[in-house]
Amino acid sequence: MNICLLGLSGSGKTCYLYTACHVLSRGVSIKDHVISVTSRSRQQQLRLNKGIEQMANNVWPEGSVSTLTYPFDLKIDGKIIGQFTIYDYRGGALDGMADDDQDDANELFDTFEDSSCIVFLIDGDTVLEGLNPNDVSPVHQNRVSPQKRLQARNKINYIEALLQECNERMNRNVPILLSITKSDIFTDSELQAGHKLLRELLPSVFSLYNDKIVGVSSVTLGENLQNNQGRLTGILRLNTSGNVHIPILFALLQEIDEDGSQFDNPDEARRLIRNLFTTDKISFYRGGKPALLM
Repeated sequence: MNICLLGLSGSGKTCYLYTACHVLSRGVSIKDHVISVTSRSRQQQLRLNKGIEQMANNVWPEGSVSTLTYPFDLKIDGKIIGQFTIYDYRGGALDGMADDDQDDANELFDTFEDSSCIVFLIDGDTVLEGLNPNDVSPVHQNRVSPQKRLQARNKINYIEALLQECNERMNRNVPILLSITKSDIFTDSELQAGHKLLRELLPSVFSLYNDKIVGVSSVTLGENLQNNQGRLTGILRLNTSGNVHIPILFALLQEIDEDGSQFDNPDEARRLIRNLFTTDKISFYRGGKPALLM
């Protein structure tokens, strides 16, 4: 199975990938079992190791300059039960205006036909700046303005156009996870307003006239992480407290539900992953309406 990991420039996609893969390689405990994800490529494992080591040493890693594929094994208690590949597309391929960017975007869309799920990371700063003034807490009022709000909402509207083109090219309802990054910058009420803003500005994703499965989550890699001229400042947390494991496991669950024959003991994998998806970590929608996992 293939998972598309998408995000516009500056969404933190590369940092997310390094952190999530590191956390999942160590395993996530649930119901006396451990779910883990490990690389099947020695070369890509070295790349992932280098990336997370740079972050731990307060170096902000460079973003992807080309499309990279990362093959993984999914394991339960150390036993391989399935395999999958994450496609990591460079952000500029989606929102760049150069001819090369457009060529890369066309190639990117062509690969979607074989994908089982789309994970789209949405920059938390963009969501915060796009909120209605009444939804922004006093501590963040200095970060928002009508000009920033317009720009932020335009970015989210652009995601709507991208996802709509994905669906048209795939000619099927592929599950989508929308994950707001940098969730540590939000108050609880702001984060709720952010979820509402996505439903408002991404109408085709939440349309009542499709049967699309959509997840909405938020992730953080730590506290107050910033790129200060190539130096990573803030506190990096290499554990599950920031929900970094949720997006990839969401994608795996969709594939298990669609075609469990690719996995050894899919019922056990399904049960364990679903137990991780509490309502405070992820919300589900189907046909635009809130849904529950059965």
